[in-house]
Amino acid sequence: MTVDRGGWAVVVVGWYDGDRKSIGDSGIDWVDCGLFIAEEIKLVSNSIEMVADDLFFPEGPRWRADENMLYFSDVMASRVSRVDEAGTVETVFEPGEFPSGLGFLVNGDMLVVATGSREIVRLSADVVAAGGASRSDSTHHADLSTPYGTGNNDMVVAPNGTAYAGAPLPGLSEEVPPGPTNPPQFGNLVMARPDGSSQVVADRVCFPNGGAITPDGKTLIVAETFAFTLTAWDINDDGTLSNRRPWANLAAPTDGISLDAEGCIWVACPYFSYGDSGGWVRVADGGEIKQVIALKDADKSAYACMLGGADGRDLYLCESTVLGRDRFQGDGRVRRVSVDVPRAENQF
Repeated sequence: MTVDRGGWAVVVVGWYDGDRKSIGDSGIDWVDCGLFIAEEIKLVSNSIEMVADDLFFPEGPRWRADENMLYFSDVMASRVSRVDEAGTVETVFEPGEFPSGLGFLVNGDMLVVATGSREIVRLSADVVAAGGASRSDSTHHADLSTPYGTGNNDMVVAPNGTAYAGAPLPGLSEEVPPGPTNPPQFGNLVMARPDGSSQVVADRVCFPNGGAITPDGKTLIVAETFAFTLTAWDINDDGTLSNRRPWANLAAPTDGISLDAEGCIWVACPYFSYGDSGGWVRVADGGEIKQVIALKDADKSAYACMLGGADGRDLYLCESTVLGRDRFQGDGRVRRVSVDVPRAENQF
């Protein structure tokens, strides 16, 4: 939860059991047990501008610096699109089912998670450049199915071409808050090697979602959406994962993420308190919250983000219908805001 106090935000970061306390000079207090501990964080005050409107559910954004284009999956419209800095949207690929995570290989080939068939499909660089591709223009790249009946969603691709895709278990309802009567489900991470072979490399991941890989290729960070956290793993020489550890706890659901050059991560939070619009939070390793962009539109929620632009300082914001409501064509949009720290290197 955030409270705007004239350019500063009171941001919930935990709980406190004790007597009445005031929170800084905010004039806000709570009584009895279950008190919030809060910090005052500077809000991003730069103006947010529209890039593309009349979308459905934009997710999985990826910035292509050599093209000055943002690629994204318009999931519920069953298409992958790209948009230039002027806001011109073009359909790149229609897979015939819901697409989700995207990534690119160093040769320009594009990888797309096809959620219905539980696989990654691959489009050659020339097909991507031409646009307007259909499923017959793609090839099978890797199997993402698991023995546990998982689905698939977001994906991140390492500089060496190894992909890591989320495989959440179904069962959580978006229409009511997660809790004892609506428990979040565990899932897996599936690694797909450049040769197309795949294996499960992590289990008990609480709704795996957006991912990022550090520029040295040695650390994978994944949003565990309904654990309200970011989790890190070491990437071993063979691509498998080890040394699982907490990276940051946000006390709000974590969805799409983008890594910046200072090692902080912008996180899309679909809500800060269930039913609100959430926003985007910049957080450091260990959980220190650096900046907040509140989504001030009661009809929208924040689902993803990606740093891009000519200098890497444009933060693209993917939004659609508030979590828990029915979604319709036209509900989605992509906006952008200028931030201080550019994107990290080697983000594919």
